[in-house]
Amino acid sequence: MSRLVPSRSRDRVLVGVAVALLALVLSPLAGRADVSGQYRPLVPPDGLTTGCYPLPGDVELDFAAVLRSDGTVLDADGLHRRVVLQFDLVSAAEAAASAEASFAAAGVADDVRVRARDLDVPADQVVRGVMVLDLPLVRRQSDDAVCFDANSTKRFTPDLPDRS
Repeated sequence: MSRLVPSRSRDRVLVGVAVALLALVLSPLAGRADVSGQYRPLVPPDGLTTGCYPLPGDVELDFAAVLRSDGTVLDADGLHRRVVLQFDLVSAAEAAASAEASFAAAGVADDVRVRARDLDVPADQVVRGVMVLDLPLVRRQSDDAVCFDANSTKRFTPDLPDRS
């Protein structure tokens, strides 16, 4: 009776299959993350709520917003802080009016420029627009560890790309 695979080649195939099965059986023990049941990463705290780099006059916005970036810029207006937010559930006009009123009530409106624009999204979307705040410079107000986390403060340096 003739063999389909010569014995030497067949032995190599069997050894290869045995090694592959052994690797498959042992793979859960090496190089894998522990199963935690949490499939989303921990979300860092919002940079405007940590006290690290507060808004002028300690203003707290009274509409839902998410900090997208916060940093120092140099442009035709000079050196200043630029904060970019996404706002939720309100129009650009409402968000801008609310922010301007909050800065005015805190007595810092002269140092702040507010620009907002609506996004072209369906009416049932949560995120409705983008707001840019041009503000006076501010230094870090705390040495808390979260104040050094760029993912929280959204102060990304050129060597650390925006991961928001």
